[in-house]
Amino acid sequence: MRAFSCVILNVMANETGKPITRGRHFIVGTSEVSPYINIEYAGNKISHVYGFVHEIIVWMSEKHDFTFEYVEPPDGAFGALVNGSWNGLVRQVIYGEIDIVATAFSVTYPRSKSIDYTFPFSDDPMAILIPYPRLDSTISGIVRPFQYEVWIGIIFSLLILAIFLWLISRFESRVSREPFRGKTGLFDHFWFLFRVVANSNDVIAFTLATRLIVTAWCLTAVVFVNSYTSSLVSYLMAPKFVPVITTVQSLADSNEISLIVLRHTSVESTLFAATSGALAKIGAHLQSHPENQLKFLENIEDQVYYQGKAFPHEETSLIVRIHDDLKATKRCRLAIAKEPLFPDQHAFGLAKFSPLTKTFNNE
Repeated sequence: MRAFSCVILNVMANETGKPITRGRHFIVGTSEVSPYINIEYAGNKISHVYGFVHEIIVWMSEKHDFTFEYVEPPDGAFGALVNGSWNGLVRQVIYGEIDIVATAFSVTYPRSKSIDYTFPFSDDPMAILIPYPRLDSTISGIVRPFQYEVWIGIIFSLLILAIFLWLISRFESRVSREPFRGKTGLFDHFWFLFRVVANSNDVIAFTLATRLIVTAWCLTAVVFVNSYTSSLVSYLMAPKFVPVITTVQSLADSNEISLIVLRHTSVESTLFAATSGALAKIGAHLQSHPENQLKFLENIEDQVYYQGKAFPHEETSLIVRIHDDLKATKRCRLAIAKEPLFPDQHAFGLAKFSPLTKTFNNE
């Protein structure tokens, strides 16, 4: 969670001067999203609720003299527009079945046209839960100390320098009209420069010019060998983990990882509404694989780890899930991708033109 600000219920007087909250009993719609709202049950009924959103509701009820009770949406949905009608918590607010939505309730433009939001109390990006990064192969560590562009540059410089030395040798041989001892072929010069790194004892026909060039190359080779050796040791001695994805674009392009989402949420709606870019590509793949649209959040951790899935959710909630999974399995199985799917804000939801909207926002 990047930022947090309490939304405080203000006292608003009605025509008789009595605050509209005093003595009222509010029905609060909620759905479990740890650590925002955690729910415990006694049978099929809610027995205990905790979490920092719950603490806000409790604080407001004590200060402004009202009571409340929690209910959950019968369909378990937060609220999505399906076939022209809203479901979940949004539907309950619209039809007056609940007074307030109190959970990690995302602020979206389509919802704002049908219900009111308070000022956001949380700025928590929609992060992506992925399998823990895999261990990189130690064999690849042989070439990893330098990037491929560096290796290409080294080989290219060897070739150019060998040609240059060979041309100088040929030119000075003709000028002096005296044959040189040793090897003077183009490949011989190239092979000598390459083997300088390995302390070669090859004999090359040296002149003053070639000695200066070879000396400069030897100094360069010393720097190269020491840099390579130190980097190679660190690659081989320290384990290096490579994440399966890092960005939203890499998720869209991946053939190994596919996204799973909870149905009728802001994530699903955003992906389906996207018309271009990585989100549109992910949304199209999701629509073609309805099995990845989940009705319930069950065994998400196992699906991500064993089936190679990615699951978007509030970053704060994912941190809790990773911590709980580590305690339960004693293994590091999960991680969060470097780039979130998209920014996300949370607020309390209220009926359109509800007097409570102004009350919430005046504080």
